[in-house]
Amino acid sequence: MADAKLNIDFLEKLCNAFGPSGFEHEAQKVAFEYGKKYAESIEYDRMGSVVFKHGSKGPKIMLAGHIDEIGFVITEITKNGFLKFHQLGGWWDQTLLTQEVLIHPSQGDAEIIGIIGAPPPHILSAEARSKVVTKDKMYIDIGASSEKEAKDLGIRVGDPAVPYAFFRTMERTRKEKKDDGNGEEETRKVKLAASKAFDDRIGVFIGLEVLRRLSEEKIEHPNTLYMVSTTQEEVGLRGARTSAQMIQPDIGFSLDVDISGDVPGAEGIVQKMGKGVSISAGDGSMIPNPRFRQFVMDIAEEIGVRHQPAFLKSGGTDAGVIHITGMGAPSLFIGIPTRHIHSHHALLDLSDVENAVTLLVEVIKRLDKKTAESFTKL
Repeated sequence: MADAKLNIDFLEKLCNAFGPSGFEHEAQKVAFEYGKKYAESIEYDRMGSVVFKHGSKGPKIMLAGHIDEIGFVITEITKNGFLKFHQLGGWWDQTLLTQEVLIHPSQGDAEIIGIIGAPPPHILSAEARSKVVTKDKMYIDIGASSEKEAKDLGIRVGDPAVPYAFFRTMERTRKEKKDDGNGEEETRKVKLAASKAFDDRIGVFIGLEVLRRLSEEKIEHPNTLYMVSTTQEEVGLRGARTSAQMIQPDIGFSLDVDISGDVPGAEGIVQKMGKGVSISAGDGSMIPNPRFRQFVMDIAEEIGVRHQPAFLKSGGTDAGVIHITGMGAPSLFIGIPTRHIHSHHALLDLSDVENAVTLLVEVIKRLDKKTAESFTKL
């Protein structure tokens, strides 16, 4: 299988962990316990980001994946025991109704499962039924009948919640055209994964798998690698900003999910799930250094890693702040085309993840001081 080298058990544990923006501790601890075995040293910023260091010479390379997932924060407990909420990260209204959420009450240890609800369509006017219900009209139903009952469960204003959903895998056998463009078909075994929090536990996973391979396979490289599990990306790239200021990297990578252009209505998005790791040509937060990007694409071609170009007109990643840190750092967004991001259930192809890990290990082996400097010299 294409993902044979990946630690899928760890990926499952990481994705299932609780950790919305600002409340990343549980998920960050899962990442820490895994990564500490392979790092030569560990550092921290004061936003909660964890920095796993490997190597001690040459250019400082920052691999950033953000540990926070999109979620919710409780803003009000009504007299009837329903919970009003605000989003942590971007949620589309139409993805939320009747979905379950997991709440971590600040008072007490019990986790609470709630259902996102709104006024029943049966009692709405015809005009109201034709419109999307907005988040301000929604509530979380925990089965309580009073404010006191909700508070007795330990819930307070300010408590966080995340989608109540779990990691799983699916295997397929698929016929598709070969990448060489000759029109011939090949049969490929496909292993897909569905989960909450791929945005961006998959980026943290990729970075830690790179770190693991460098350590376990005793791969020498002429760099100082900083694999960073950043915080609060979904609310403003905050952990990447502080950790990059601490590291002052020479080269930066953001490892994240990417939009997949193979679903109805996504025409014009060139990157597609299962077609390889996406190497971004730009997004709303940054323009990658073109010589650096070409360097990475050339390596992908040479070693036979399946890859594809990508571009997004809006949105951004941690690379948006990394590339303007200090004197600037040539940076690149490496993405995994993923269907249904920012929802309870995202879907990706694990072969794309394996391609990303393989490519990054090879890039780190080949990057050196002279090469890094060549990206910005005239």
